[in-house]
Amino acid sequence: MAKRNWQATFEAPAPGTHPTARLAKIARLPLGDSEAELLWHDASRHRRELLRRLGRDVGQRVALLDYLTNIHPQHGDVAIIDAAALGAIERLVMSDALTGLYDRGYFEHALKREVERCHRAGTSSSLLLLDLDEFREVNDAYGSRVGDRVLRSVGDLIRKHVRAADVPCRVRGDELAIILPDAPQLDARVVAERFREEVESWFEANAVCGHFLEVTVSGGIATAPLDATGPEHLFVQAERALCHAKRAGANRIVIAADLGEPHTPAAA
Repeated sequence: MAKRNWQATFEAPAPGTHPTARLAKIARLPLGDSEAELLWHDASRHRRELLRRLGRDVGQRVALLDYLTNIHPQHGDVAIIDAAALGAIERLVMSDALTGLYDRGYFEHALKREVERCHRAGTSSSLLLLDLDEFREVNDAYGSRVGDRVLRSVGDLIRKHVRAADVPCRVRGDELAIILPDAPQLDARVVAERFREEVESWFEANAVCGHFLEVTVSGGIATAPLDATGPEHLFVQAERALCHAKRAGANRIVIAADLGEPHTPAAA
């Protein structure tokens, strides 16, 4: 019944609230009646898809703005959508339930978008991959409840250090990522080192579920277009740097450019 109610509200506006007027109010789109009706229908279908994917209704404003921003951007000028509304869209639709960071799906979308923007604008942006050191041992010793609290605390620390333009994500398990637009490798290293030190000192000073834990983090940085020109290769380069940091003793940050190109065995 609840599903039919919101569908009726979204797909058939009350008298005097034609889609033309609703679109002008919600997204400031001055469309003709026929184009407004078509867009309203498509956005309604997108809202149903979000309900199916998320298991909850995100509301007509969020569904419409998400559709205009991520599915059909040619309909709108992103500049007219305020930053708070965009943040609400992305947090509601594409956030990881445990940490509150963006999820893997949004990470892949945002990384591709940022690398493409670098090419167009001629700028440099960095990808920072982070991995908690010996996180499995924490789970084994104290249980998943403590492990989850550790991840939530790290997520809170990440949000404390990122800029509004940065994109913090949970990639999988205890592997996290931060997309740093317009951040060359040296700037990215400053951010990463500051965060690494903050994690170490925070867990030294704060108990988690009654336990003082030695939690540290390792990181790998890759910068586009210096280290890679595509999103997949950029991720591989950052992951290679992260693996090197772990092998070198953990609790450190490594930059992909410092490693040189990976060795490729000669053909037999």
